[in-house]
Parts: sequence; structure tokens; C-alpha cells
Amino acid sequence: MHMTPKYTFIYLQQTLIFPLKKLDGCLNDIFGWMTNNKFRLKANKTDFIIIGTSRQRSKPTRFLPKPILNHSITPSDTVRNLGVTFDSNFNFRKHVSLICRSCFYHIPDIHRIRRYISLSVARTIATPLITTRLDYCNSLLYNIASNDILKLQCIFRVVTRSPRFSHSVPFLKSLHWLPLQSRIIFKLCTIAYQTLSSGAPSYLFFMLSLAPNPRELRSYGFHFLSVPRVKTHAGTRTFQLFSLLYALEFTR
Repeated sequence: MHMTPKYTFIYLQQTLIFPLKKLDGCLNDIFGWMTNNKFRLKANKTDFIIIGTSRQRSKPTRFLPKPILNHSITPSDTVRNLGVTFDSNFNFRKHVSLICRSCFYHIPDIHRIRRYISLSVARTIATPLITTRLDYCNSLLYNIASNDILKLQCIFRVVTRSPRFSHSVPFLKSLHWLPLQSRIIFKLCTIAYQTLSSGAPSYLFFMLSLAPNPRELRSYGFHFLSVPRVKTHAGTRTFQLFSLLYALEFTR
């Protein structure tokens, strides 16, 4: 469970039996705690989402709609968590569309005043309006569909007014901006390095484990990390797998 001054988030893992009773019990406990502390939990604004494959999401449909807190609710296709839109397929396609819509809303305003300001001023204005939206929680976009990455990369082309079929890297290099995929990898590498160096946050540090080295090889002095096996495409997008693969590259 994660609580903020305005929202309360509960994360449950689906097992063989769909934990609707567990979800109902958690909400009732939270409702009682909030009532005792003079808070209010609005049942009509309570949403929940089932994330997984289409087969996994179809299993609990016979139990829905479910009355929770005396209010009948059904799973939503998308929910918003700390400014990030999660969808049931976990491909962040809706989140990418919202980022593009927000950036394209501000880009015409920058173009209107571009002739009256210098390049450094235009870059300063574009940073809070465009790049901060692309950098916010962009580590979640690792290994998503290439078409969605191209949609976000197209924002840089529109900002710099590059020709449609030209390469945007030279323009980005002149502005000292990284391409979108490089920004995502840089963010994840920074998080992984800080986690390995400081041991915090603990919930990320405990995901990293050293690989056993039973024999004294030439690489005996290096600290390699064990790479877990994954069976699904969603597993290749986890922080644990990414950080271990890049830690191996850095330590070789």
C-alpha cells in the first residue's frame, strides 16, 4: 500500500484465487482508519485495474461487478498513479498519447515567439514545457513498442523544426539533448548505479544479487551480478533485469 495526502494506492498480486475478498478487506480497514482519523475515502472515486495478459484478465470477470464499500465497481481500462497512466495491457500506450498531446499543445506557443528570442532562451523555455514531460518517470517506458518510442521521438523533431525525413540526432546534439531511448537508459543506469553505491532504496537494492564465482578465472576480481530468467515480454522490462544486464556491461 502507498499513501499520499490525496490518494491511496493498494497493490495486490493475483494468485490462483482472485483476491477480491482481500481487496475488500483492505479497503474496509483503510476506511475505518480514515474515519477514526477524520479522513474520508470516497467509494464513488475508487478505481482498480487488472494488469496482465488477456487470458489472465478474463479469469475474474465472472466475479464482477463487485460491491466494495457498498459501491459496485468494475475494473477500469486505465488508472492514473502519480501522474503516470497505467493500462491493463501494461504497454503505456495511453500514457504515451497523453504525453504527446500535452507537448504538442505547448509547441505552437514556442514557435510563435521563437523569432523574438535567442536559441539559449528558447532551449530554456522548452526544458520545463517539453523535456520535463518526456523525462518524468520515463524509466517505465523501457523496452516498450518501438512505434510508441517513435511517437515521443517525433516531439523533438517538431520542436527543432527538423525536416520530416531528416535525422534528428544532429539537431539534438547541437542542443545538448539526448535522444529519447538514450534518456530512458540513462535514467535507469543512474538509478541502478545509485542503488548499488548507496544501498538505498532497500526495495531496489534487494533485487540485485551477486553471481556465484566457484572458479578463479581471469574475471575473478570483477563483481558480476546474477541475471534472472524471464518467460514473458513484460519480464524483460523490469528494473531488475535491466539493471543487471547493464551492470554486467559496466563491470566487464
